[in-house]
Amino acid sequence: MILISEESVVPALPKFMQTLDDTIFRELEKIAKKRGISIQELIRAVIVPEWVTGHNGSEAKEPAATKLNSWR
Repeated sequence: MILISEESVVPALPKFMQTLDDTIFRELEKIAKKRGISIQELIRAVIVPEWVTGHNGSEAKEPAATKLNSWR
């Protein structure tokens, strides 16, 4: 639990760390720069939500490069 104020206590959110291949990182960096946001914001606001709604836990049927291009 994390104490925000005397009235608000929220549970600690789970954390994770991701490592990326240099090529993927540079591609994400380009996409984020075009949108005027950070890579972290791109991953958090665009990639993860699309992955969750698009996959629903199943294997990807589309090549990764095709999906990456659709986020641009």
